[in-house]
Amino acid sequence: MVTRITSASTAGVLRACVIHPSAPSGLAPLVVLHGISRNADQLVDLFRPEAERSGRVLIVPHFEAEAWPDFQRPSRAARPDLALLALLTQIEAGDSGVRGPIDLFGHSGGAQLAHRFAMLYPNRIERLHLAAAGWYCLPDASMPHPYGLAESHRSADTAWVRRHTEMLPIYVGLSVRIYVGALDLGRDDSLRKTASLDRIQGRTRRDRAAHYLTSFRRAAEALGRTPDITLTELPSVPHDVALAITQTGLARLVVAAKNVRLTRAS
Repeated sequence: MVTRITSASTAGVLRACVIHPSAPSGLAPLVVLHGISRNADQLVDLFRPEAERSGRVLIVPHFEAEAWPDFQRPSRAARPDLALLALLTQIEAGDSGVRGPIDLFGHSGGAQLAHRFAMLYPNRIERLHLAAAGWYCLPDASMPHPYGLAESHRSADTAWVRRHTEMLPIYVGLSVRIYVGALDLGRDDSLRKTASLDRIQGRTRRDRAAHYLTSFRRAAEALGRTPDITLTELPSVPHDVALAITQTGLARLVVAAKNVRLTRAS
């Protein structure tokens, strides 16, 4: 069964579809975040069979263009993180089966929001799945915020750097799964490109995924944590989530991931 809900908070209005499997398994709910194509309805159709197969509740928010022109990261102008928190609180209030930490998946722009949300609220996350993010907030000081955790020339970034840094010991203890198409090598208009970003994170989404893997591992080890992060290249897949799901079983990989609770830093 699929239900549609609307959450209204001080951050804004956020609508979502909730997929309720016929035989709930009790596993952590999975939140699925779309990219800039805003294909929430398509993701509902693509993930729904896996929700039934696994018995997991799936939540698919829709950041509509008019209300959320920029949803990929929290900023002074927009707080998609707070809207997502309000949505989850509303769903939890009406369904005890979706309370507690969530698994979080995002593709492209959705992966950008997913890892930034997890950096701010790591205690809300059971497992993090990132597919084909355009660029990352690195968990180190190799780049200024929002590309990393070094101070930038903008005073508005100082509070964000402090919050991310405070949560970093918990964040790098999360179980993280990265996915990227082996053919995701394009430099189209939707990919952010700057000289420093290309030089440090890489020129393509595939390169940037590999760099994030290395950066996350180093950050975890520097904080005395054992990194639990992997990178899976999806064969013959360009920057296309539907192909990733229909040709390589991405949805099944994500939904079937085991929920193993890690020991978190306090």
